[in-house]
Amino acid sequence: MKFTINRKYLSDKLTIVSRAISLYSPLPALAGICIEVKKDQIILTGSDSTISIQSTILPDEKNQLIIETEGSIIVESKYLLEIVRKMDFDTIYFELVDTTLLRISNQLGVFHLNGIESFTYPDLDFYKPKNHFVLSKKNLEEIYNQTAFACSEKDNRPVLTGINFRAAGSTLFCSATDTYRLARKQIHLNESRDFNITISQKALNDVVRSFEESETSDVDIYVDNKKIQFYFDGTLYQSNLLDGLFPDVERIIPQEFISFYQSDAQELVRAIDRTNFIRKDKVHLVRLECSTKEIHLKTRSSEIGDSDEVLSSALYTGEELAVTCNGKFMTDAIKALGGERVEIDFTGVLKPFRLTNPADDSALMVVVPVRSVD
Repeated sequence: MKFTINRKYLSDKLTIVSRAISLYSPLPALAGICIEVKKDQIILTGSDSTISIQSTILPDEKNQLIIETEGSIIVESKYLLEIVRKMDFDTIYFELVDTTLLRISNQLGVFHLNGIESFTYPDLDFYKPKNHFVLSKKNLEEIYNQTAFACSEKDNRPVLTGINFRAAGSTLFCSATDTYRLARKQIHLNESRDFNITISQKALNDVVRSFEESETSDVDIYVDNKKIQFYFDGTLYQSNLLDGLFPDVERIIPQEFISFYQSDAQELVRAIDRTNFIRKDKVHLVRLECSTKEIHLKTRSSEIGDSDEVLSSALYTGEELAVTCNGKFMTDAIKALGGERVEIDFTGVLKPFRLTNPADDSALMVVVPVRSVD
């Protein structure tokens, strides 16, 4: 195995592949990146057996890849990345000295890195599911940014730690919930599809982070009842699906309302943030007291103190009510909506309420209130 390649290009590809690797894998081979050099391409593979990433490099002007001889080896990812990132000069040289020793060099220096023979690497199944659709990178970034924050951090119901993708006709509904709040993003598909799957929050995060090193605008997605694949810019990202039945969120989303609130989004975020230090049992609870005359944001803690602020830019119609909720849930939802204004639709004092961006109906948030401030 012998080849030369642009250092920055290889570094970007190694960074993407390394995101699938766990430093605590019981299999030594899975702690490394498998480098397979063929006569016309290089294949880099990383996996933790649940998530697998495979990146194929074909010679072109950008990567300046020149392959002299074929071969393969597994090298520990953190050491390989450290060397490639910190070496000087644009071009880097690789040569397999023997079956378990890799030489990495440039014009001024040389490193020798111990490895493992490639035949010990697990046989990963990269079969391509038949269900296929295409999303833009922008769509996937929006899905992640507007839903992932609502995933559960507890492992007692693994399916709630992920993001649900449900296709019905030409609409894709992406949802996340920890049972105390819900985030949903709606995307239009060019073709009719029918599936209901849940992927881990980490998997989608890794895909979105990899866009930083990618130039393509669209992502090919393949899915069945076992796994999901994302393919872009020569990289195949594969993840097993989460087991379990995701809640029917359509039953959670309120449909009928008794009152409506609208204000400058950042004004409400700043008002809630100003009271963040007033907590009860480490939870930041805020109370909205709403009437057509005035809207107050209040907090109270018997140990710390209290606050009362009038929201000057707010508009309110409907029945008077007072609602108490987790302040972080409110600010997370408002920030995820991303609009200049936020609308909150109430169904009752202790009933879930809906948050939306008046300028964009593709996303909505639901927050479940609590009984009292103190």
